[in-house]
Amino acid sequence: MDDNSLYSAILGLSSQWRISDVTIDEQSGITELHICSKDGSKFSCPTCGATKLPSRVSKARWLHENRLNIRLVISALIPIIVCERCGEMKVGVPWKPADAPCVENVPTTKSDASVSPENRSISAITELTASHSNKSNKP
Repeated sequence: MDDNSLYSAILGLSSQWRISDVTIDEQSGITELHICSKDGSKFSCPTCGATKLPSRVSKARWLHENRLNIRLVISALIPIIVCERCGEMKVGVPWKPADAPCVENVPTTKSDASVSPENRSISAITELTASHSNKSNKP
């Protein structure tokens, strides 16, 4: 099993998704996964279930906590569909079920080419992951 297959299994990625890149910051121990949909993939409207091709995408980032003690940051292009019945909708993502302990809008890491001044450094992500680890370890 290659690394991308392992990460795909951890996140529960279906055949509609692919990991386009993996960046590992050895100093902080954070692995960043860049995920996008595969070309030609259709997605279901989260409200009515109609199947559509995406009309555009939206960028999003998450800190993904898992039981394997792997610190993952997910940087994804989330497909947006236009449903005739329900309007414009972001599709659901498999790594963020309703009860998942993920935090949206994680600061950008050094590996991201589009680092802007308002984004925090890799140390901020390290602090964020440490605080979530401490919360999840409390009884």
